[in-house]
Amino acid sequence: MTMITQNEAEPTLTVLVVDDDRDALEELQDIVDFEGWNAIIADSVDMALEVLEWYPHIGVVVTDVHFVDPSGDTSNGFQLMSRAEARFPERELSFVVLSGDPSAFKPTRQTSAVDFLSKPLDPDQLIAAVRAGAETAKTAAPTPGRTVNGEDLLKKVQRITQEVHDANVQASRGDAA
Repeated sequence: MTMITQNEAEPTLTVLVVDDDRDALEELQDIVDFEGWNAIIADSVDMALEVLEWYPHIGVVVTDVHFVDPSGDTSNGFQLMSRAEARFPERELSFVVLSGDPSAFKPTRQTSAVDFLSKPLDPDQLIAAVRAGAETAKTAAPTPGRTVNGEDLLKKVQRITQEVHDANVQASRGDAA
């Protein structure tokens, strides 16, 4: 009789991590690897789309918002999301979007992201977001206006934007003194 362990019963989660900043990419990869998941990395939108083509089992994509591709072209994580959804309509992809710029989250109402995280990144928030993305990818395609961990995404974006704004105001008061 063969016993099936938890790892054999459930395939290991594979997460595509996309960022043009090498240090940030390595940090994200380390967090994903530390959780026991497989991390595949890409440093551009085009490379991420190729990776999605090569690895159809990827269900969660963690992406930065702003990119300068190796060719020098600028792109963003929202372009990645729309291009991936158009190119792979049959796949249940979940996206976690990262940015240090609160204004980058303004177009988020129309996106299918499962979560939005501000930089500097809290590893526990990333882990929770990836887990939520994995569950979403298993069950249904993401829809705007949904909640993650009990928090409406639009309200979360507004809260993060306000927190970053408040931190910037506090920092500027400290610089003026």
